[in-house]
Amino acid sequence: MLVIVGLLVLAVIRVLIPLPAEPDAAQARRYLHRVWAVILATTLVWGGFSAWSQAALPAPAPLITLLFSGAFGMAIAHTLCMRRLPSALAILMVMAPTLVVLARDVAFGVGATWVVYTVYMLLVMRRSHREYHTRLTLEEDLRHQRDLFERRSRIDGLTALPNRREFSEALDRTVTADGGAGSLLILDIDHFKRINDSFGHLAGDACLIEFARRLRDAFDGPGEMCARLGGEEFGVLLPVGPDSAHARAERFRQALADGPLAFDGVRDAVTCSIGCSGYDARRHGDAGALYRAADAALYRAKLGGRNRTERAD
Repeated sequence: MLVIVGLLVLAVIRVLIPLPAEPDAAQARRYLHRVWAVILATTLVWGGFSAWSQAALPAPAPLITLLFSGAFGMAIAHTLCMRRLPSALAILMVMAPTLVVLARDVAFGVGATWVVYTVYMLLVMRRSHREYHTRLTLEEDLRHQRDLFERRSRIDGLTALPNRREFSEALDRTVTADGGAGSLLILDIDHFKRINDSFGHLAGDACLIEFARRLRDAFDGPGEMCARLGGEEFGVLLPVGPDSAHARAERFRQALADGPLAFDGVRDAVTCSIGCSGYDARRHGDAGALYRAADAALYRAKLGGRNRTERAD
């Protein structure tokens, strides 16, 4: 009865050991140490009880506890294989006390058979441990590949800026945010075809990379986001009103016009046209309406001679 009560108490303690919702490394280690302490105490109690039943209880109790001990040890070998040393100790705590009684009171051959079975359990545990860590490594690799794919699906491969998909989702969040404070810039490099035709497509790619770097340096504040929308077109989200956004856009445009871009061994004057629109809930029912307003302003900037910033009506 005392053994049964002790095992029940240990089972309750095992269930009640608290684990924080988001544990750090130290908290996780403490939790595992407590769990393993309960497991080892449980195996020690059962191993002692099994040996006592072999020596003191009448048949068929010794046979029943012998079968339970074998099943208990094999269960440990298969399910508690994450850490080899504690798992090996747990198996030995279940099997060793019975081994002593069998070898002394029953027969040496029976004890030798129990030794062979114990060694087999340890080998099974070692194999299970290896398979467990192989699965962990595989799952970690798959998770890494999934995360890498997710990042690449949202990042432009050439400029390393967010791509149109990521930008569109951020634009939706800007429009649906409480208060709706924010502005959108759409930028287009002027006469980009001339760069490709004059210097080659590799130089054109290098120009896009350098332009993206300038854009990222100019708009890197809290809540600001730059993206490549496609080709030579870029977008910027700013958590400010249209007046401030227009002033920022003009500063960037002027700085770009005053400082030639150096790319692929070339130093060339590059300008851009910019359309600017601030979000207004009365005029922009959704992100598409805000984008169309900025795009229309960009179109006017191009019609007006390029290298200029236009605000939405």
